Amino acid sequence: MRGKGLVTTMSKYLIDEIERTSNIVVETETQVTAAEGEERLEALRLRGPKGEYCVKASSLFVFIGAEPGVEWLPESIVRDEKGFVLAGPDLRVDGKMLNGWHEQREPFLLETSVPGIFVAGDVRHGSVKRVASAVGEGSIAVQFAHQYLAGF
Repeated sequence: MRGKGLVTTMSKYLIDEIERTSNIVVETETQVTAAEGEERLEALRLRGPKGEYCVKASSLFVFIGAEPGVEWLPESIVRDEKGFVLAGPDLRVDGKMLNGWHEQREPFLLETSVPGIFVAGDVRHGSVKRVASAVGEGSIAVQFAHQYLAGF
């Protein structure tokens, strides 16, 4: 997290839950500068008080609030004017699909402008910015990823 701690931005019950969960690591005053991996996420490059370093990771939860902070994503993942990631029907402007979409099908609901890459939660354009919604979107994104990998 970019801030000094969770206390000013999160409910106490959530902070307590995070602290009780052994496989969650909160790195304060730290930013993700790159996501690495061949077929899937394998590591994250971080920059913070410890300097720049790499950690093994198989997943990443992005909790960004009002600022997307996704400048580390490649330009091929299209965002709106505020930086939130466009997906699914939002990739269509004035009835036309954005230039970067080259598939013969419509994108899945949470699929970004890069086929097979999905978005969920606060970082998505038009999200409702609630934990329960983000969790639900995450489960839907997993289902779409399975469909994508299975060839629909």
